[in-house]
Amino acid sequence: MNPSPLPIEKTFATGSQGTTLVLMICAGWLWAGLYASPHSSSPVEVAASARLTAKAGRRTLTLGGHSFAVSNASLHAIRRWLDRNRVRVRVTPDAATRKAA
Repeated sequence: MNPSPLPIEKTFATGSQGTTLVLMICAGWLWAGLYASPHSSSPVEVAASARLTAKAGRRTLTLGGHSFAVSNASLHAIRRWLDRNRVRVRVTPDAATRKAA
């Protein structure tokens, strides 16, 4: 399976008040924007990571030091999409502990 040409982006529902999280994978870096709705033209929050890495915590995705709250189902979908596109997602200890319980 060949990776898609960069940049690529995908929109995910956060599961909170109709907000959506847009992730964009670029050559060597990652961008995220939180939009108030799927119809918003500009993000209310943005973050970027200088590397193709992110952290997954308990109902949060952290990118470049900024955390975005997402539902468990959305976090699972985000992690799968990032993994398929060769972005390293580190699971923080609190998320790993909760998963094992």
